[in-house]
Amino acid sequence: MYILNQTQKQLEKIPQTSFSEHNLKERYDLQEWIDKSPQILGEDLLIIQKEFSGFDKTKERLDLLAIDKSGNLVLIENKLDDSGKDVVWQAIKYASYVANLSKNKIINIYQEYLNKKEQGTDATDEISRFLDKDFEQIDLNIGYRQRVILVSKEFQPEVTSTVLWLRGNGIDIQCIKVIPYMLGDKILVDVDKIIPLPETGEYLIGLRDKEIEERKISKNRLENENLQSEYWVELLAYCKSKNFQLFKNRNFSSSSWIGTSSGVISNLRYNFILLKNSIRVELYINDQDKETNKKLFDALYEFHTEINSNFGTPLNWERLDDRKASRVSFSTQFDRDNKDEWEKAITWHYENMKKFEESLRPFIQKISSEYI
Repeated sequence: MYILNQTQKQLEKIPQTSFSEHNLKERYDLQEWIDKSPQILGEDLLIIQKEFSGFDKTKERLDLLAIDKSGNLVLIENKLDDSGKDVVWQAIKYASYVANLSKNKIINIYQEYLNKKEQGTDATDEISRFLDKDFEQIDLNIGYRQRVILVSKEFQPEVTSTVLWLRGNGIDIQCIKVIPYMLGDKILVDVDKIIPLPETGEYLIGLRDKEIEERKISKNRLENENLQSEYWVELLAYCKSKNFQLFKNRNFSSSSWIGTSSGVISNLRYNFILLKNSIRVELYINDQDKETNKKLFDALYEFHTEINSNFGTPLNWERLDDRKASRVSFSTQFDRDNKDEWEKAITWHYENMKKFEESLRPFIQKISSEYI
């Protein structure tokens, strides 16, 4: 930190000092400054308890407990001149202790704090005023959104490294430096958030949220693939038990579809389709050449009245002019994630694919001479 000497037009360095050098204490000084002026930590916080010891089966004490503008609990752990190596573990432990505090319990904790101050104020009214909501509309300490703020003059490398790792894994934890300087006979205190840096905070939050979303998508994809694999194994086994030969050479898939050649024209394939909310059988027409696909579709469509009649109900004829492939299909609604419905769905898939293939086969053979 520097002070401007206007006469000499130069910056003069203000010497840094330590709290202990001036007999300032963590409990009686640093803690009190934050208690009386929590805004020095860079945001609006409502302190609801000091030296909180309401942990079950332990006598440990949390320096300060607060609420932020979103109704999350904020644990503030202070260290004077040096953070030491164990402050992160200590704070995370406290966060786990307060994670189960209910709305009513938080009100009681805050009311005890107010009563000690002899302010004659009501905890419910103060929280409503702070959050600018009617008390009935307020949610407090929802889920695992507890936050941690570590305060110290210096932070050990072990601490900053662990904090960065925790933040990368979705834990809202911050490091704030409180540094004393001597200016004549006065002590200046500089408050500096070092993790996350203010200018990178939103960016890092965005990266964290992106990573969390990507992990969720990846997890969902893996769960879907496992479900699909399991379903296809059961369906193919059922087809085999019915001596249905069309898919005899297929034994596995983790995709949402499993297919086989029509056996007549190579680029005409029969597919079983398994989606989250529906299942279908289809004939997929997908040659390398779009024009060929459309000609094949049109040739079959000339017989669509007979094919629909053979099948017993109208099929869905999709030329798909904006895509390379074309499709003929039949579908029904189905909840893939409800395994109680699988037996019914497997029977539907087998019966309709058998009837579907039988309805289409003579007409595929009829047009095959032009495309083989």
